[in-house]
Amino acid sequence: MPVIRNSVHIRCSAEEAFDYLSDLRNELEWNPDCQEMEKLTDGPLGVGTRFRAKWKGSPYTEVETLSYERPRSWKMHASGPLEINFSARLSAAADGTTLNVDFEPIPHGWLKLLSPFILLGFRRAERANMIRVREALEGKSSAQSMREASGL
Repeated sequence: MPVIRNSVHIRCSAEEAFDYLSDLRNELEWNPDCQEMEKLTDGPLGVGTRFRAKWKGSPYTEVETLSYERPRSWKMHASGPLEINFSARLSAAADGTTLNVDFEPIPHGWLKLLSPFILLGFRRAERANMIRVREALEGKSSAQSMREASGL
């Protein structure tokens, strides 16, 4: 199945974007399809961090962090009947950060028969998610700037 690629410009630092997005628990804030997200491993986020996840229409699955290079990139893998490889790269831009994402769904078993529909649905969802990610991060960045300006 093809890799779905998206990008979005965000008015915040790469560090802010990385810290927020690499912690999958925050996905509950911006992804309406994310129903549950629980960190399973102890300690700080990094390579080997695992999450128990549930998205609309999917069974529970485990997501593992495969690479973690703050503040530039991270990669994750979700197991299950619909396997997912996910990678994100952040780069500095004139007034913020550019987020580039590769999302590769790999259906197994009977889900292979639904591949065209799965791909279409994920393409739409991932485009919309980029907008929600930008709105969430810019809202957090704006709120932080206002707190700093008011001395809080």
